[in-house]
Amino acid sequence: MKAIRHHRFGDPEVLVLDELPTPEPTPAEVLIRIEAAAVNHYDILSRRGIRADLPLPRIVGIDCAGYVEVYRGERTDLPVGQPVVVLGERLGNGGPGAYATHVCIAEEEVFPLPASLDIVTAACLGISYLTAWYALVEGERARAGDWLFIPGAGGGVGSAALQIAAALGLRVIATSGTAAKCAQAVALGAAACVNYREEDVAAAVRRLTGGRGVQLALNAVGGAVVQQSLDCLEQGGTLLAVGTAYGRPFSFDGFDFLVRELRIEGINITHQSSVQRHAMLLKLAEHIAAGRIRVQIDRALPLAAAAQAHRLIEERAHFGKVLLLP
Repeated sequence: MKAIRHHRFGDPEVLVLDELPTPEPTPAEVLIRIEAAAVNHYDILSRRGIRADLPLPRIVGIDCAGYVEVYRGERTDLPVGQPVVVLGERLGNGGPGAYATHVCIAEEEVFPLPASLDIVTAACLGISYLTAWYALVEGERARAGDWLFIPGAGGGVGSAALQIAAALGLRVIATSGTAAKCAQAVALGAAACVNYREEDVAAAVRRLTGGRGVQLALNAVGGAVVQQSLDCLEQGGTLLAVGTAYGRPFSFDGFDFLVRELRIEGINITHQSSVQRHAMLLKLAEHIAAGRIRVQIDRALPLAAAAQAHRLIEERAHFGKVLLLP
């Protein structure tokens, strides 16, 4: 099989296409022929060394979908040729990775796709869309009519959250760094999109909400944008922190935080079991089939172009999901 591995940490150029033996599954494992793998910001952090405790070389990638190629276990829903998605903790995070033509993974992390969901779309859902769904829906944190602030609407989680929020009847104010991306955000359902390079974001949000601010902010960016998100909240508002793509440490004005009785809630989809994630995916699939959510795919690249895919995301040159097709 072919796989993208990195033998050391570093820039995108450390990603190399290797030829490896195709693994032989045990009866408790499934060999999947991968049809599509999504590129996530976690893959970039992994390549840079965020999990230096894991051995090298290793295959990158935490999201994929494909077809069952070999399975000798007891489950009857995984016949050869069955379209499946991988939902679990090990993929690209200590176990095998998704940037490959094949992956051998424990059967409890493999789920058949509903007939309404195609494989390429399914590959996009595991981290970005499930994170956004978990943050906005599962905890009943958002109500129809609420204002929601989403910085970085072009990112994987940002674009997913925008569509899910619009489907739920929330009023979304997004941000992006170009007029073209702002137009895309509005086309996907945002009530407004603020160009953060040209406007004071917090002032624009206050203006759009009649001086009140938003009830919720969903932040996958981290860093200095956390304070910006807090500045956009109304009195007693809540920041849902779902990622730190562009800054792991962050600080904020503690006095203002206390005076306005704000809240920050950490959201981490990896604490949900594979079964729980699959239940969420099925709910998402219903919205996708009904046309209420349109999975935003920026582009699909061949497996060998993994380094290019990472550079696109690092340079914020994408809007939505970037895929690798083995």
